[in-house]
Amino acid sequence: MNTEQLNHSLLTTLPLDTHSEQEVLEHITERHPRVNYHGRQLFFFEDQRGFGDARHLVSFHPRQHPSVPEHIYSYAMITYCYFGAFNLVVDQEPVTLHEGECIIMDRHVPHAVKPTGADDVTVNLILSDEFFEGRLLDGMAQLGSTFATELMTPGANHDHWKSYPTSNDEFARTCVQRILCEHLEPDPTSPYLIDFFLAALITHLLREYEPKTELADEAFERNRLMGTVRQYVATHYREGNLTQMAKDLGYERTYLSKFIRSTSGYTFKQLVNTERMRRGALELRGTNKPIYQIAEQVGITNLTSFYQRFREWADCTPQEYRDRK
Repeated sequence: MNTEQLNHSLLTTLPLDTHSEQEVLEHITERHPRVNYHGRQLFFFEDQRGFGDARHLVSFHPRQHPSVPEHIYSYAMITYCYFGAFNLVVDQEPVTLHEGECIIMDRHVPHAVKPTGADDVTVNLILSDEFFEGRLLDGMAQLGSTFATELMTPGANHDHWKSYPTSNDEFARTCVQRILCEHLEPDPTSPYLIDFFLAALITHLLREYEPKTELADEAFERNRLMGTVRQYVATHYREGNLTQMAKDLGYERTYLSKFIRSTSGYTFKQLVNTERMRRGALELRGTNKPIYQIAEQVGITNLTSFYQRFREWADCTPQEYRDRK
């Protein structure tokens, strides 16, 4: 799919919404609880989206859609206005995205959406916490940006957001176009290419539009150490030994355990388990190896335990995952 085909597809195949504002409100009220946010009652759109083994989701805000009341998510998100305009109220501040402009919202940012027109096309690029792990985004840690640091530490309670004047930014536009082309005409490599384009987009936005500041020595060191931990886990996930990692990295075990939890929001065991499940999913997709052999290969000798962990991670059994892929 080329750019011309993409533009035509977005304006002709994305359906127009036919629900009334009352129907939308009733649907949201039925599905989502209200929470207290600094004295305001707003909806919590719980993390019911199934990322599976993906690190992102791509969705379009409906065209000609009624307003959406104030709500929060539990994941970070980039919203990009592809055609027309997109009007929001972000933490009680009116924001209008014109064609080509975007906004990054960290976790738990309260926002409401104003009605959209038939020619308004907006895409949400939803990022799982795992998206910010690994070498792909290590460059973000070097930007000296407080906002970048917050995005990379899902364990903290963040509610920051930034809008970007990218209406004439060809690099940002190209990244979004490539993401949408891969999303609308996918092949087995599309999820990986989308991850790369997303990483390029978010790093570009933070590099070009965020204030150039120097991170404090302590913050820089925390970013560096967390990157080292992630690399170690990616290499030694089979053993999954915190004591050995602390010894190899030259840190006391208890300190490193607390550091990982406070910085990433996950325990060392959870990081290891996630890496094992990713590696197992890759084997399930790309080989015909017996499942018990894959379990042993990723460091889990108990097959029942592997099935249980994989179901919790992918919301399906290993065999169902293999059949689906």
